[in-house]
Amino acid sequence: MLLAPFLGTGLALALGATPEVLRAQGDSLFADSVLSQATRLATEGQTDSARALVRRRIGALQPSDSLYPAALYAAGLVAGNADTALTYFRRASIEYSHSSWAAPALVRLAQFAYAARDFSTARVSAERVLSDYPVTPVRAQAAYWAGRARLELNELAAACGLMQQAETEAGADVETANRARFYLQRCRGVAPAPAETTRAAATFTVQVAAVRSAAAANDLMRRLTQYGYQPRAVREPDGLLKVRVGRYQSRTEAQRVAAALKTRLGGSPFVVEERRP
Repeated sequence: MLLAPFLGTGLALALGATPEVLRAQGDSLFADSVLSQATRLATEGQTDSARALVRRRIGALQPSDSLYPAALYAAGLVAGNADTALTYFRRASIEYSHSSWAAPALVRLAQFAYAARDFSTARVSAERVLSDYPVTPVRAQAAYWAGRARLELNELAAACGLMQQAETEAGADVETANRARFYLQRCRGVAPAPAETTRAAATFTVQVAAVRSAAAANDLMRRLTQYGYQPRAVREPDGLLKVRVGRYQSRTEAQRVAAALKTRLGGSPFVVEERRP
């Protein structure tokens, strides 16, 4: 998968992608020739030109245009810093959650969280793709990153099940299949955890605020990111966006985070128990 250029070739390699693969995938990622050219320029190191192209493309579009979420995603890929990239990917996943770009944006968010060693958030973002987007072509990649996060969380049985899923669903994505097979070597003799049991496990998260606009959610998430948290927004049926941080195994740990957030940001952050269906 094409990683944002500011992550650098070293991190791209650490996350399992070669520059040649990144460049080839960037060429074929977008049907729009301008966005495709921008991502190609970014992989060649011409990031200023890439960002200028994407800015002009976004400026020529209306938020209601079908190409707009693709342009947001491209802007995240060529962004000059992590905060900007995260904002674009979050916008694609939140404001355009029903578009085909929401699931790839969530995979990007999972990669960022993994690189920041926030493995719980990486797992949540990746597994949301698996639960909410049954036909997206990035399911294998989501399963792979969810598996990587589970490995770091010492949840070997669940990780093995996800790596097996990544290999099975990879299809023509040889790179993802090969990376999954590499980690499956650690799974010999391990019985994968049933998917139903994995998804039903309860965790605790801290809800910082509930807001109505994506702009307000993005602003709050930027502030949380500056404090070192990896926030996410959950859209409820009533239209509210609930900004939350973390996935904690105990209520006590989550309460400590809530108290720290109250000291830093004010408001009334509180602990929520979550069970994914």
